Amino acid sequence: MSTPLIHMLVTRKLGIQGTWASKKRILFNVLLISIVVGALVFAQMFVVSMSNGIANKYALLGNGHIQIHENQETEITVGEYISDMQFVAQAFALVYSPTKNQMVRLKGVGPTYFNEQRLGELTLLDTELVSDGSTLPQVLISTSLANLLCVGQGDRIALMMINNNTLRPQLVIIKNLYDSGYKELDEQLVFCDYSLMERLFSNKADTYYELLVDDDKIETVKSSLQSQGLSVTSWDEENYSVATNLNTSKQAVLGVMLVVAVLCGYFISELSREMIEDDKHKIAMLKLLGAKDSLIRRVYFTTVMLVTVLSVVLGTSIGIFMGMNLGNLLSLLAKQSIPALSFYLLDFVIVIPYMEIALILLVLLIVGALSILWSLRRVHKIDLLSCTHFD
Repeated sequence: MSTPLIHMLVTRKLGIQGTWASKKRILFNVLLISIVVGALVFAQMFVVSMSNGIANKYALLGNGHIQIHENQETEITVGEYISDMQFVAQAFALVYSPTKNQMVRLKGVGPTYFNEQRLGELTLLDTELVSDGSTLPQVLISTSLANLLCVGQGDRIALMMINNNTLRPQLVIIKNLYDSGYKELDEQLVFCDYSLMERLFSNKADTYYELLVDDDKIETVKSSLQSQGLSVTSWDEENYSVATNLNTSKQAVLGVMLVVAVLCGYFISELSREMIEDDKHKIAMLKLLGAKDSLIRRVYFTTVMLVTVLSVVLGTSIGIFMGMNLGNLLSLLAKQSIPALSFYLLDFVIVIPYMEIALILLVLLIVGALSILWSLRRVHKIDLLSCTHFD
């Protein structure tokens, strides 16, 4: 008998068989909770996707996913998960233009370095460099660095390269300009031919193998290479401060999202409190008819939890839909060249962080359920005289 009765009362409280006022109140709460959940899901997708995008820029253009610090004569067994391996050289350098200077990291690469995967992370000027027969070495710098130095394609700049306590001055010409979309990386990274580094530093150049692997196979490949007795590091070890900041940012944002989810869970208890307060005379009447407090609590708990679950499903769908369509908005913002957004990455692949979203929703549902149970304690305090209701 109790199950059909609970079903009938729940459907009436949900507004399915009730008045327009009941439906209006339920719809309002569904909309409000859905907006909060949608915002939480969207924000988490945005932060995680942007952090992963920044990490990918540093891995593909900066150091590779894995680095093997050995010379060219070292025999290396390439595993199945390695998609590309390049032997590169690097040195720190002061770049001088006629008006300004900047400390950068000069990276010497071979002709096959800019493969399809790396080219997908940057944009190059379409115009070809028209040389006047100059034999000067050519370098590739970013548009951000070019603006900082007040130079352009075809201009000459001076490099004072520093490697192993050795200084090497060199005049070079800007072959082309690139843009990776992340200003922090672009302003410190300059590419040149590996032959230039080899000629200037001979066997004293800081060289290493740079490997590209799948993100989920980095530790597997690293362990395999270390078992061969090789000196191996990963991109996050080479860029410790950047990787630490990205992880800290993701954890901090997740913490904020969890706090908001807790507050949203508390708000859900207010819905049950309002229902009980509005239905005091009805609850008293049910008690007079023999209904137990436990049955009444089950009715209101089921009602509010159904509203909550429906709102969570709807809000999650809205948040994911907004996140998956974020790329077009970011592309539009990137084209506007807004100065306030210049230090943010606006070109990244949108991912759905299932574990983080599931954790946020789980916390919301648990806190919501506990807060509903807490608010339903007042059911037994409702006096039977509350059934006397006068219009």
